[in-house]
Amino acid sequence: MKNLKRLLALLMCLAVLTTMLAGCNSNNGGTSADPSASASEPDASESPSADEPFVLNLPMPEELNTVDPTLNASAYTMQFITLTNMGLMAFDDNGDVTYGMADTYDMSEDGLTYTFHIRDDAYWTNGDKVTANDFLFSWQRLVDPEVAAPYAFMLGVCGVANAFGVAYGGAPMDTLGVSAPDESTFVVTLDSPKSYFLYLAALSSVLMPINEAFFNEAGDQFGLDIDNYLACGPFVISDWEVGATNYQLTKNEDFYDADAIEVDEINFSFISDAQQLILGWENDTLDYVNPLSGDYVSVYREDPALYLSDMAAMFFLSFNYMDESIANDNLRMALSLSIDKQAIVDNILNNGSRAADYIIPAAFAPDSEGVTFRENVGNPTYNTYDVDAAAAYWETAKEELGVDSLTLELLYNEDTVLSSVCAFLQSEWQNALPGLTIELKQTTYNNRLEIMGAGEYQVGLTRWYADYQDPLTYLDMWIATSSFNYGGYSNEAYDALYESVIGELALDEDGRIAAMEEMEAIILGDAAICPLYQLASASLQNPDYNWPRNVAGLVLYQFVSEK
Repeated sequence: MKNLKRLLALLMCLAVLTTMLAGCNSNNGGTSADPSASASEPDASESPSADEPFVLNLPMPEELNTVDPTLNASAYTMQFITLTNMGLMAFDDNGDVTYGMADTYDMSEDGLTYTFHIRDDAYWTNGDKVTANDFLFSWQRLVDPEVAAPYAFMLGVCGVANAFGVAYGGAPMDTLGVSAPDESTFVVTLDSPKSYFLYLAALSSVLMPINEAFFNEAGDQFGLDIDNYLACGPFVISDWEVGATNYQLTKNEDFYDADAIEVDEINFSFISDAQQLILGWENDTLDYVNPLSGDYVSVYREDPALYLSDMAAMFFLSFNYMDESIANDNLRMALSLSIDKQAIVDNILNNGSRAADYIIPAAFAPDSEGVTFRENVGNPTYNTYDVDAAAAYWETAKEELGVDSLTLELLYNEDTVLSSVCAFLQSEWQNALPGLTIELKQTTYNNRLEIMGAGEYQVGLTRWYADYQDPLTYLDMWIATSSFNYGGYSNEAYDALYESVIGELALDEDGRIAAMEEMEAIILGDAAICPLYQLASASLQNPDYNWPRNVAGLVLYQFVSEK
């Protein structure tokens, strides 16, 4: 055990939290791996010796989704895709963008054409060479309307010429701004210069290559199990079964830069319960715990293993416009104004997270002068906590809906912290808005995505982690054509501003910022969503190891090393 005194404090904390969660009717409802069950796992407190494999033991708060780069929409499954695959560009061990499957590229003087040269020493695990066609096939499949990829808009965000036209406008595929003149050359044409293009080429899992011949052989099973997935990155998936709660990656010895990878094996365990995470840490069966929140942060406040950092991650409520009650503007406004968000970050999260009356994060997306978006626009906030105003909106909503009472369902995925947040929302709404009953519906992460994607919900607690360093990553999901616009929100003025941001204003920094400020004001003025908090990261990480991160604050597990 790491520290007896701290352990006693921890046990008291667990006892109190268990009582609190019981009082909140919290029910995890899913299966969590017991991190203390296996005596054969390595001791995370002991650094690996030179002749022992370097093994990382990590938790995963969601079940592993399809590892098909085109169809996956889970942020955590994206880890598997980026660890076992590699884009044109990559991150180095300092978190900076460097070469990936391309070992060089040429850029035209106008910044519109990139010619990538695929390296000669890149191979798939079946022995096939990685070629330009692997990228051409993957990128074309991403915008194919028949595939209906969740991230079909990403090529448009990257600025790839006519990507939106192909994905959503019926334009033929051969008008997309990508080509493969030969197996070693991949050419990308943009409709306007994008400063973040190379960053996305390194980060985004949907831009990873796919071996077309292997894909055709796997058919509809592609990406659903080990036998139907190829790797070309630093790791291969060595253990994964559908419905399993443990997943294993092992080092790909045929990876072109294998010598730079110290980690031999990564073991992931599906653990969504905060107590199980802490027990796993204290029992030395986990090297990393994230997120750490609530009373646990206080317990580990002086521990050198505690790591705190801001994140470009927003948690918010999605309102479903297809529901007759939720479509009422006054009801959504009543719900938005009756939440004490500061109480959530102070009493439930307690990890440095910020109460958010905005959707574009603070300390995010600096301009060419290093000034962040919120600073540039004067830090405006929207729909701030106001119980009296919420009550007035509620009375008007009831009159318009012709009801004296109303029952709404709040959907969220299983997670100890989210359970507490939703129990708090239930209490806030029912106390502030008499006659309103909130029913809590907890399910798995993947099932929540399915339910929201099908539009079969009323209010859903969800989140968004920045895909790239630009405010647009928090605005493009609510245009009418976005596959992440779960609630069916539609506003012509909003969509028109979006078109100007990616079009005529693409090179006008001040104009872009002003237009995106207006977009934020429109969507929050409509109460189409309700931001709750900007997440800060509090994690426990094995102090014997180095944990490098990229500019988004994400750990680069492939470059974890011994101190």
